[in-house]
Amino acid sequence: MPPPVNNTQNSVEVDFEGQVLAVINRLRAAFAELFQAVGADATKPQDVARDFGLNKNLTWKISKIICEPDTAASIGYLPGRAGLNILLDSFKKSGAPVQSLKEVRDALAEFDRVQKVHAGDRETLEAMLGALSNGPDAAQQNEAQRKLAFRGNGVIWGVQSRIQICINIIAPSSDPNYVDLAWISGLVDFRRLRRDAVWAIASTRKVDDQGHTLPTGQIRSLDPEFSGDDNAPLLGEYCSDPLPDLKLNTGADGVLRYELVEGPVGNTAATTCIIGLLGKCFVRRTKADADTIGEHLVRLYTPSELLIHDLFVHRDIQNALNPTLHLYNQLPIAPPYPIGGRSQGEMPIFDPMTPLGPGMTAAVVPEYPQYRSILYSACEFAGWQPRDFHGFRFRLKYPPIPSVAVFRYPLADQ
Repeated sequence: MPPPVNNTQNSVEVDFEGQVLAVINRLRAAFAELFQAVGADATKPQDVARDFGLNKNLTWKISKIICEPDTAASIGYLPGRAGLNILLDSFKKSGAPVQSLKEVRDALAEFDRVQKVHAGDRETLEAMLGALSNGPDAAQQNEAQRKLAFRGNGVIWGVQSRIQICINIIAPSSDPNYVDLAWISGLVDFRRLRRDAVWAIASTRKVDDQGHTLPTGQIRSLDPEFSGDDNAPLLGEYCSDPLPDLKLNTGADGVLRYELVEGPVGNTAATTCIIGLLGKCFVRRTKADADTIGEHLVRLYTPSELLIHDLFVHRDIQNALNPTLHLYNQLPIAPPYPIGGRSQGEMPIFDPMTPLGPGMTAAVVPEYPQYRSILYSACEFAGWQPRDFHGFRFRLKYPPIPSVAVFRYPLADQ
């Protein structure tokens, strides 16, 4: 016989969003009423600090709680109780109504209760609220959490990189049903924190709509100086000197991985490794059975300070000129993307895709001045004109790992 259902507990769990947003709105309204009661202008926190003898940071935080349009993000500014007591005592001395002060204290008590029920502590509650936030403040808070993860993952996995780049450039092919693809990927200022760390810096794989592996076809190095089976397909001009030591690992899962072998640790041994490949008739341009979606992804497995993921589409490939951006976790809780389906494991994106416009002139990365030169070199190797392409960029500080970021567009009808 199954255990009885605790309907009270279930209703609390289901109603998390409603309860927590309601108590935050109550707290915001209580602060707004209190400010109004003492003649304080919440839009001018510095004036409030001066007029009431309060700390400017304290009044700024309360101002953000009142004025922040994103309800879920506003609670991140709630001061500690010592600061709140100072503010309430100051307003009380300035003649604030007893009922207004009581409403703030009651709202704070209700907030504490909801926090304890749903999260247990403030830090966990703010993490839970992150999924409900959509404003610029939410993006900043999410970035701060990712930065902490970056530091921890560097210690755990024994590696870090300053920048991870992934560039996909697609152009018409000799076969009208396919496109040619230039693919550049690499790590800038990659360093080991442990000498024994072996690390895949790039990988490639082709799949259909259901995630079934497709033959990779004929691919070659973009840089003719690094062609041939015995060479890793480096873009030698953009790699550190001496060249990084790479090996090719062909996995049973159909993924080709280019791995940096073991090496010395620290900044003095940091390396930059950029590889470039060109595939002729590499991915479909038109729809086929079980193959109706065009996708270009970057696998995010390396703790990195910055991700630059760019897609450049030739102006003649009209179906790909309005791509969408998606981010998927790759935790082993379900079949990995895309085998588990494109509706599973999708993560929120706080940093939207940026159109770069026609040509490659705007494809600047201040943190890596050589970046645009890489694009022009790739086009020269492939025999393309940079002015013929439209660019799209996903730029993200401290990308979450493990995950994949995906540009997606519908394939054209035949």
